[in-house]
Amino acid sequence: MLMAPLTGPTAAAAAHPTTATVGGPKVAATANAVTVSVPASANTPGYTLDVAKDELALTTRRAGKTVLATTSGDTGSLRFATADGTWQHATGVTDWTWKNGVLTVTADSTLDGATVEARITPGADRYQLDWDVRGGAPSKLGLSYDLSSAGHWYGHGEAETPQGGPGTNQPWPLDAGEVDHPTFGPASYHMIDPFWYTSRSTGLRVDTGNVMDVALNKGKDGLGSFVVESPDTYKATVFVESTPLEVYRDYIGIVGKPTKSDAPYEQYAKPLWNSWAQFYTKVDQEKLLDYATDLHDNGLDGHTIQLDDKWESNYGNLTWDPKTFPDPKGLSKKIHDMGFDFGVWVTLWINLDSANYQYAVDHGYLLMDAKDKTKPCDVTWWNGEAGIIDLANPDAKAWYEGNLKSLMNTYDIDGLKFDTRFFDERCAPREGSQVTDYQKLGTQLADEFDLQGAGIRVHWNKTAREAGFVTRQVDKGTGWDSLRASASQNLAISTIGYPFVESDMIGGSGGQPAPTKDVLVRWAQSASLMPLMYASTSPVDTNDTTTGQKVDYDQETVDLYRQAIKTHEKLAPYIWDQVQSTLKTGDPIMRPLFFDFPKDEASYTVADEWMLGPAVLAAPKLSSGATRSVHLPPGTWYDVNQGTVIRGPKTLKGYSAPLGVTPAFVNLKAKGAAKAIRALKRDDAPAASVLITPDAPATDAGKPFEVTTEVTNWSTGTIKSVKAALGLPDGWSAKVTGPTTASSLKNGATLTTTWTVTPAEDARWGSHTLTGTATYTGSKGSTKVSDTVQAQVKAAPSSVQAPYLTTDTTSEDPQYAHAGDQFAIWAGGQDLSGWKDEKGVIYRDDVAGEKSTVQAQLVSQSSASPVGKAGVALANDLTAPEKGGYA
Repeated sequence: MLMAPLTGPTAAAAAHPTTATVGGPKVAATANAVTVSVPASANTPGYTLDVAKDELALTTRRAGKTVLATTSGDTGSLRFATADGTWQHATGVTDWTWKNGVLTVTADSTLDGATVEARITPGADRYQLDWDVRGGAPSKLGLSYDLSSAGHWYGHGEAETPQGGPGTNQPWPLDAGEVDHPTFGPASYHMIDPFWYTSRSTGLRVDTGNVMDVALNKGKDGLGSFVVESPDTYKATVFVESTPLEVYRDYIGIVGKPTKSDAPYEQYAKPLWNSWAQFYTKVDQEKLLDYATDLHDNGLDGHTIQLDDKWESNYGNLTWDPKTFPDPKGLSKKIHDMGFDFGVWVTLWINLDSANYQYAVDHGYLLMDAKDKTKPCDVTWWNGEAGIIDLANPDAKAWYEGNLKSLMNTYDIDGLKFDTRFFDERCAPREGSQVTDYQKLGTQLADEFDLQGAGIRVHWNKTAREAGFVTRQVDKGTGWDSLRASASQNLAISTIGYPFVESDMIGGSGGQPAPTKDVLVRWAQSASLMPLMYASTSPVDTNDTTTGQKVDYDQETVDLYRQAIKTHEKLAPYIWDQVQSTLKTGDPIMRPLFFDFPKDEASYTVADEWMLGPAVLAAPKLSSGATRSVHLPPGTWYDVNQGTVIRGPKTLKGYSAPLGVTPAFVNLKAKGAAKAIRALKRDDAPAASVLITPDAPATDAGKPFEVTTEVTNWSTGTIKSVKAALGLPDGWSAKVTGPTTASSLKNGATLTTTWTVTPAEDARWGSHTLTGTATYTGSKGSTKVSDTVQAQVKAAPSSVQAPYLTTDTTSEDPQYAHAGDQFAIWAGGQDLSGWKDEKGVIYRDDVAGEKSTVQAQLVSQSSASPVGKAGVALANDLTAPEKGGYA
C-alpha cells in the first residue's frame, strides 16, 4: 500500500502514526510534540525522539526514560550566532513532514527573518541530525545539551579546562569538572576528536572539518555546548545504545580503526627514553652519553635513547650544532654499543633565520598566509618565528623527506620523533586541499619512519586511525595532579579511537621543578600498567630546570623504577595479545571499568582505575600516602600483591599500598587471566589460590547442593603435595566427587574438586560460611590458602506452632514458616498502619503489659512496592487496627 507523507498541522490530528517500512521507524504527533519511535531489535534497544513544538528541542528516551535532552529556554537547543556575536535560537515549530525516512522540522527563531530547518534521519541505533539556518546570515551554529539528562559525559580527548587542562588537569567524567575549549579543531596540537558519549549509553559525533568551540559544565552551568565556527549545515550523529562500549563501537564503525600497530612488540615491552624532561634544551653530547650510560649501568632497560629538541644548528636546518654535538656519528655509535636504538626530534617548522628558510621560500615549499596568499605564512611558536613546510606540495614533501633520510643514513639514526603541528589555522591550505587533509598528509609522512614508541599526534582523520600510531600525551606538569591527569587523559584518548596510548614522559615534562621521588616512582608504576612506557627523567639523577640544580634520587628510587620496568616487560606478552585483539575489534586496550562492567554504577565515576584488556584491573596509587580505596566491579578477582581471591562488587577501603606496592587485580574469568597473573603476581604472594564456586549457593534446610573448589598454581614453577578441603558448619556434611589431592601441579594447572554439601535438617535460615582450603609445598615450604563463601539456607513454607498465631488482610492467602525462634511471611500488601491495611501477620497474644518491652529482629525483606514494609508491630489488637495502639 502506498502512503502519502504525513505532514504539518494536519498530521497533528492523525490518529495513527505512519511508518516507512514494516517494523521500521514510526512518527506520531500530538499537540505538544512530534515523536519518532524506533523499535528494539535483537541487537539494538530501540528509542523514541520527541521534538517539542512550542520550542524546538529534542528529547531522546530509551525504555521510556530520558537518556539525552537538549536545553530550552533562553539558552535554546539549536543555536546560532550572527556576525556581531549575538546568539539566537530556534523557537516554535511551524511545520514538519515525514518523507522517505526523514523527519523535516521547520521552526521560527528569536531573530526576525531567520528560520531553522532540522532534518532527522532515524536508524536502528542512532539518528542523523542535520540542520541549518535560512536567512539571518549566521556565522556559527551550535547544539546545547542538558548534561544531567544523559548522566555522565566522556570522550573529547585532551581537554582544555580552567583548572589547567590538559597539562595538569583532565576531569573524569568530563562533567565532574569544567571544559572550556574554544579552539577545538582538526589542526589542533591536542589529541581531540568531536565525539562524546555518556553513562546512559548515548553518544554525539559532530561531522565537521571546522574549528569548534566546546564547553561542558563551564562555570558549573550543567550545560554541554558544541558550536561549529561555520554557517554551513550542522551535521551530527546521535547514538542510542544499551552500553557505552556499544556506543563506542558504533562510532568506530564510522571513523575507522587501526589496521596495524605502528609500534613493534619490543616498543610495547620496553620503555623509550627521551632526553626532553631530563635536560630540556640544555642538552649536549656529553650529557646525553652520561644519561644513557647511567640508565644502562643501573639496569634501567629501554629500547631507544631519543635526543629531543636543541640538537640542530637552527630549527629546520636538520644539521647538527657543532658546539654542543661535535661528533654525532660517534655519539650514535656509543649509544648503539650499549644496546639502544638512537633517535632524534624533528619538526616541519623552519625558523626565519634558518639556512633552509629562504631556500624553502624560493622554491614555494611553505604554506602561504591565510590573509595574503602571496606571501609565506610566518607563525610564532615556542621556539621563535617560523614557516611551515606544505605537505600538500609534492615537491616540498619530497625535499623534506630527502633531508630526513640523508640525516638518518649519515649518522645511523634509527627513528624520529615528529613534533609540532602539520598545519596552523593562520595559514591557507594549498589549492585543492582542506585543513583536514594535513592530518592525513602528516600521517602518510610519519608512516614512512620508525617513530620509536613516541608515536605522533595526528587525529580527526580516518587515515590517522588506520595507521595505528602510538599516541603520546601533551606535556604534563611534574606533580600529583598531572599524574592523575595522565591516567584519565589516556582513558579519554583511548575511547575516542586511539588505542595505543602512553602517558606523557614518566615524571612529567612541562618545565616545572623536578618530580619528587614519590611522584616519579608512582608514575612509573602507573605507566607499567598502560600499553606503553614513555620515559625521560632518570631515577638516578636529573636536573631541575627551574633552578639549574642537579637532583639526586636514592637507590630505592632506582630499584622501584627498575621493578616497574620489569613488571611491564613481564606483562608485554599479555599486552601484545590485546594489541592483536584491538586490530580485530577496534576496542581500546586501556579503558574505563564500565566498558567491561556497564551495570556497575559505581564504575562510572572511578577516575584512578582502569581495565588493561579484559583481565587486568589497574589501581595504582596516584596520590601521596600509603593506602587507597579500590573499587572492584562484579566478578572474581585475584589480588596480585596478596595472592587472595576477592568477589566483587566490593570496595576495599584502606588498601595497603606503600611505595613498593602497585595495586592490581585480575579477573579470573577473563581471557588472558593466567598470563596476566604470571606477569603481575608478587614473588612473596602465595604460589596458589583456592576458589569456591558458586559464590552464593542457596538451598533449603536438609537439601543437598553442589560447590566446586579449584586450586590453581599461578607461579612459574611446580607445587607439590597439593590437598583441597572444605570446611562446613556444625551438623553439615559433604560427599566428594573427583580428587582432593595432587602429587604436583605445574604452572597454570588446576586441581578441581566437586562437593555435594547437605545442610543440617534444622539449619537456621540465613548465611552459613563454607571455607575452602588448599595446602601445598612450594619454593617457600608448606603453605595454606583459603577462600570462603556464604551459603544461604532459605525458609520454606510450613506450619506455625503454638503459641504463635497467624492472621491476614491480603487479597491472596499468605504463606508462613516457623522454625524455633525464626519466622518468615510471604504476603503482598501495603501500609501496615491502616492506609490499605493489607498484611500477613504472625503474632502472640498477651505478650506485653502497659510498660513492657518486646525485642525482635527483622533479618531481611524482599519487596517490589515502595510502600510495602516488613517489620515488628505492637497493637491493642492486630486483627482489628481500628482499636489503635500501633507501635
